Amino acid sequence: MEKNSNLQENCTFNQKLSPRDDTDGHGTHTLSTAGGSIVPFASWGGLANGTAIGMAPKARLVAYKTNWNVQCPTFKTIGSNEIDVMAAFEAAIDDGVDVINYSQASNNSAYLDDGTGIATFHAMKNGILTIAGAGNSGPNAGTAANNYPWVLSVGASTIDRVFSAHGTRFYDFVSKVDVPSELYPLITGADARISGANIIMSRRKYRCYEGDGKDFGMSQRWKNFAKDETLASVVARDAGAVGMIFVYEEKIGDGFTLSQFHAVNTIVLSYKDGETLFSYINSTRTPTASISGVTNTLGVKPSPIMGSFSSRGPNQNNPGILKPDVTAPGVDILAACPPEIFQSSYCMKTGTSMATPHVAGIAALIKKVHPDWSTAAIKSAIMTTASPLDNDGMPIRDSNKTSDATPFAYGSGHVKPNMAMDPGLVYDMNQYDYLNFICAYPPESTTLKEFSQQHSYKCPRSFNILDFNYPSISIVNFTGNAIVTRKLKNVGPPGTYVPRIEPPPGVSIMVEPKTLVFSQKDQIIVFKLILTADINHLSTDYIFGSLVWSDAKHVVRSPIIVKAKNK
Repeated sequence: MEKNSNLQENCTFNQKLSPRDDTDGHGTHTLSTAGGSIVPFASWGGLANGTAIGMAPKARLVAYKTNWNVQCPTFKTIGSNEIDVMAAFEAAIDDGVDVINYSQASNNSAYLDDGTGIATFHAMKNGILTIAGAGNSGPNAGTAANNYPWVLSVGASTIDRVFSAHGTRFYDFVSKVDVPSELYPLITGADARISGANIIMSRRKYRCYEGDGKDFGMSQRWKNFAKDETLASVVARDAGAVGMIFVYEEKIGDGFTLSQFHAVNTIVLSYKDGETLFSYINSTRTPTASISGVTNTLGVKPSPIMGSFSSRGPNQNNPGILKPDVTAPGVDILAACPPEIFQSSYCMKTGTSMATPHVAGIAALIKKVHPDWSTAAIKSAIMTTASPLDNDGMPIRDSNKTSDATPFAYGSGHVKPNMAMDPGLVYDMNQYDYLNFICAYPPESTTLKEFSQQHSYKCPRSFNILDFNYPSISIVNFTGNAIVTRKLKNVGPPGTYVPRIEPPPGVSIMVEPKTLVFSQKDQIIVFKLILTADINHLSTDYIFGSLVWSDAKHVVRSPIIVKAKNK
């Protein structure tokens, strides 16, 4: 790895000029999730003890470093820029990799102005599928990143494991000191504030405070910022606290934290449990508390549940393409971390960055089983076999646990690796299908020098996104009548597929033909969906449905999203 001679002379790199992960363990964690070897007795401080294994443990792994901490005379940068990202993609293409894990959010600029979009497109042209994180800006709508149709974007959801003590759920707990066996005084953040500090702020935003003696400090949780929570634990420790309790605000509900180190034993409570605890504190002059040891609980129901942080659709670049594409485990994920940074070879992290390598590993396994498949075929296999149901057989719930999540949170559903290896049918595409898509965005585009191998690519005179062969179906500006065209390619044995339709509320859907009869492998059949509705009685919000093709063995599912045109 080389650096610019001018930078070498005038700038200071606060990291080693190598691919080595020497900052926060992000690269090590994601890489080992995708393809880590089998390691018995892995844990993080005794939590999640068991055998660690990556999704594709025999894969050959290559790391490219794009994030830097650089101090120059005129500027300082922490993170990555498009030049580094595009250089990494170019190196990966030259090295002949099969799958790229991109656990980093894009800036969602216009397709023709986006270096990441151009880089991932060229990876696709070279037969390399990029798996990318949807971002951690949820649960607000329209926050999903990496919205390129040639990229598989991933949201984050929970797994069926929690950490508990006396039945209390621990979303974020690391023992940095001995677990106290006796009771200690329990105080609120307001009680522990320094002289002159605002009483409301001391309860809500992790304001620094001083304590006296060994107390349990309490704070009402306001935002989900890891660095603030870690700082609060350090302040609590320095003030003499032996433990810390965070309580979610009512509007956040029972959300999820970002796993991190705490300087003292820490517990996170829901708003309802917090009310009970505050009531106890107010009912006695000498409230006390202790935290018992933590146990791992497996087989938790319901799961998965969407992470509150996971970015959501609709796609701000083009709402005619549903994003994210799928969801995968991304909450409290145990994986390898640099021991010189974490004092442990394993740690837990949370985010769509952690969900992404789960899917990258699946894609690598599919590529091994089906080396001749296109990137679109691999992507389709993962999307159409994903499930919108949890382990109770009910719709995946949103992070508040009281309402069902929508495809804007989980895309086509939660990934199912074994089914993705044998999807039966796929929605296939090539680079020219994607070039035609780009031609329509922005509308005035006529040549695509940045994307095309030729000097320029002549765009078609017209392009209808309803005919774009994407595995999910999104119809915006619906006027009451629409025809959607798709092509399915048989990648399994001969078979007859029949449709099962769950139309969005108020919409009628007919499918033509009524059955798809495949007599040989690689056969392609075109079908149409004909949608009709009384626009005057149709919801003006997004509404959802689904289409399933099945031969009694394979299930090929596509979510359907409809948004009526403004009246």
